[in-house]
Amino acid sequence: MKLNERELANTVKVVISNGVSKLGDILFDYVNSVWLSKLGNGSFWMAVYQSSETIVSVFVSFIGGVLSDAKQRKSIIWICDIIAGILCIALAVFVPSFLLLYAIIGVNIALSVLSSIRDPAYKAVFGEIVRKEQIGRVNSLLESCKQTIKVAGPVLAMVIAKFVGSKMALLLDGLTFIISGLLIKQLDILFETEPPLVKQSSFDKIKDAFKYLLKEKIILIVIAFASVINFILAGYELILPFASFAFSKNAYAFFLTAESVGGLLGAVSSNLIQKELASKHLFWIIAVSGLPLVIMSPLYQATHWLFGPIICIALFNFCVSVFNIQFMTYIQTNADMTYIGRVFSIVFTAAIIFVPMGSFFFQSVMDVKASENYLWLGGLLIVVASTASIIYSLNERRVG
Repeated sequence: MKLNERELANTVKVVISNGVSKLGDILFDYVNSVWLSKLGNGSFWMAVYQSSETIVSVFVSFIGGVLSDAKQRKSIIWICDIIAGILCIALAVFVPSFLLLYAIIGVNIALSVLSSIRDPAYKAVFGEIVRKEQIGRVNSLLESCKQTIKVAGPVLAMVIAKFVGSKMALLLDGLTFIISGLLIKQLDILFETEPPLVKQSSFDKIKDAFKYLLKEKIILIVIAFASVINFILAGYELILPFASFAFSKNAYAFFLTAESVGGLLGAVSSNLIQKELASKHLFWIIAVSGLPLVIMSPLYQATHWLFGPIICIALFNFCVSVFNIQFMTYIQTNADMTYIGRVFSIVFTAAIIFVPMGSFFFQSVMDVKASENYLWLGGLLIVVASTASIIYSLNERRVG
């Protein structure tokens, strides 16, 4: 079944908006990171810059979910984009140099607030702009766009900043947000979701979302599984710059390229899946993703051939990319539209909490330079996926 004309127009707008917005994010972070790194106490301010995003997101994400389920989702998205654009332009044009450091931190916090409000609505709106059976295709196209920009974005950001300067780069960044917002404003809502008539406090609305997930055990298992996987993937991201050099002094650069290629191929391949995957297949995808990591180090030790680990990294990211797309699609197609914004706020908050926890945990229990870490992480993914699959099957039988 193909996208109809209105769905295709919506998909094109969403993909272009997402691509422009992602490029703006990369440009904003690149310009500010370069500027902060040149300060006398740059490492401290970089830590403040990065940590402020996480702290703010934890507290604001639930508010974003509540607003998403109570207001018009399209309006939330484009208004947040426009405000973000205005803030970036103001930072570039009106802030004097002696206030720039504090303004950058402040604007970054404000953008994190806007992103936390916007993101649940953005994921929830897919059910309003295309039919449920087409959501997976839209997610695949978005991931393909994301992976392409992930490859080209940093180089493009560097070129832009070098030739037009930091101030003009921030101005362009603001324009990317505004373009993104204007595209979202033009979305054609095909399936309107009526907000609940019962008046409730924000706390009660969040509590209702947790009650909903406790009733929908399968969705809860999938979300809990994804949260644990994020915890383990934080360990992978932690060791990649360090343990890569156990293979070769140039391995890290090759591994980063392999990540992007694998992720892009995974996104393209996921688009070929014509129907939504059953939730139990999500566990299998992660179990399969662990295999390349398990064999990566022994393969290199046996052959001393760098191409083997490169292929393993590409295959691993191929599977992770497919999992991310199918996980989002599963939530978007199975969660009740009445609660979907709050469900996504729970998903995002869990990811925000579990990722730094994973980084600190694996940093404390592993020698980050040991190549055998890939084997342990791959094995852990397989064990967690197998355990989740057993829990899922037992719960399915109980429901049946």
